[in-house]
Amino acid sequence: MSKKPIYKFAIREDLKDSGINFLPERAEPEATGWDVKSAQPDRKAIILHSGEYVKIPLGIRAFCPKGWWLKLNPRSSTFAKKFQHCLYGVIDTSFSGEILLAIQYLPNKIGTNDNLCLPTFTIEFGEPLGQLIPVKRVDMEVEQITNEKYDELCLERNAKRGAGGFGSSDKT
Repeated sequence: MSKKPIYKFAIREDLKDSGINFLPERAEPEATGWDVKSAQPDRKAIILHSGEYVKIPLGIRAFCPKGWWLKLNPRSSTFAKKFQHCLYGVIDTSFSGEILLAIQYLPNKIGTNDNLCLPTFTIEFGEPLGQLIPVKRVDMEVEQITNEKYDELCLERNAKRGAGGFGSSDKT
């Protein structure tokens, strides 16, 4: 069995008296991701209007162990329930700054009945927004080939998808 990597986190000084644990934490023991929370320096709610985006500080800096990095993902509820689209982040071993999560609020409808979204969305201080996933770094070698060689390799592989993109693997 391999040894677990140890990630070290520094919490922004102004958050230490907040009464909120800003260290990443799992929602349950078998969860893959470690939840992280919004940590606005002014502790005020962020109000997003349709189409707006914001980079939200998470109040932590991560020291990744050698050979490891962190993947920053949105929580599943961020998109499914809150209409927020997030950028996936890569926190390299060499990154030493505060981790931020970029979010854009894109409701598909705006209105007042229960089935429609509100024109604004509020993100409270300390609200869980994203999740960190530890990842082992893997090296790769890069080799340039001709387009003819590329086409030859693809023919040899004989894959069904070919050059098809999104949603093409279930087409015949």
